[in-house]
Amino acid sequence: MKHPKLVTLGAVALGIGAAAAGIYRSTHPKGVRGPLSADPGRSRPPLPDDLFDLPDGVIEHDIATPDGGTIHAIEKGEGRPLVLLHGITLRADVWAPQFHQLADRYRVIAVDLRGHGTSKAGESGFGIPRLGDDLAHLLTELDLHDAVLVGHSMGGMTVMQFCGDHPEVLGERVAGLVFVATRAHQVFPPYLDRGARRLTARGQAIVDGGRALPQRATVTTQAARLAFGDDPSPRAVELVAEMGRSIPPEALLPSLSGLIEHDARVALRATNTPSLVVVGTRDLLTPVPSARHLAHLLPHAELVVLPRAGHQLMQERPAELAELLDDFVGQL
Repeated sequence: MKHPKLVTLGAVALGIGAAAAGIYRSTHPKGVRGPLSADPGRSRPPLPDDLFDLPDGVIEHDIATPDGGTIHAIEKGEGRPLVLLHGITLRADVWAPQFHQLADRYRVIAVDLRGHGTSKAGESGFGIPRLGDDLAHLLTELDLHDAVLVGHSMGGMTVMQFCGDHPEVLGERVAGLVFVATRAHQVFPPYLDRGARRLTARGQAIVDGGRALPQRATVTTQAARLAFGDDPSPRAVELVAEMGRSIPPEALLPSLSGLIEHDARVALRATNTPSLVVVGTRDLLTPVPSARHLAHLLPHAELVVLPRAGHQLMQERPAELAELLDDFVGQL
């Protein structure tokens, strides 16, 4: 009997629930809420394919971790550091549009989370707590100050874990936090949570026993399309599919388990760093109510909802995300 395609857990999660409508911008803790704009429904010109390729002149780092792993990071530009952290099954180069649009005024640094891209896990293995430790180590090793951390999906959860586990590094080296399409807890709803735990545990037992999974996990283009809102770039969709196919089960399974266990509510309530939360109305994985709850937990957060956008905001709405980052940095 063939083993299920484990990565389709992500596709299942992408397909659950409709993102709630409601376009607004709100500031916490004041609780001021009002309409940002009506959904214009306007068509946008297609993004050029070369926007999704890294520009020339990118510098690469391979940073040794205390547990014997390596953190691979790429950077370009000068100025205030922007540290970009991707979601599960993705890689640092998913942020290529931001290198094109922001490296002229920021030091843009994108990280391969352990098990993704060319970063390697050490003896501590995988999971969100390990990723939080890696982020603290990277900030220290690169001696970054006044940095803005931008975390997408699992990358956002990594930032949350870092805030709870390393408040001293947060206070010394970070000026602002940006959470892009992510959740504070309960990544899978209750009716999927039990099955997700059972499936990942079964797959992990196979891998731990030294056996290969009977069927390799894959991400199809159709599954990747679920991560986007209206009219995405075909090039961006195919890149997400290709990245998903590249992650080995040895990294995917424990990473999925880390998402299932993620709960950063206590850490977020104690985080006083200025924060921005961004979500799209067509995000099926981390819908608007999840972003609203995340912003509510943070003592000093602004929530921005982008109409007709899905989960891959850095690829779908790079110009709007760049404008939001500029506005946010200008207020720090």
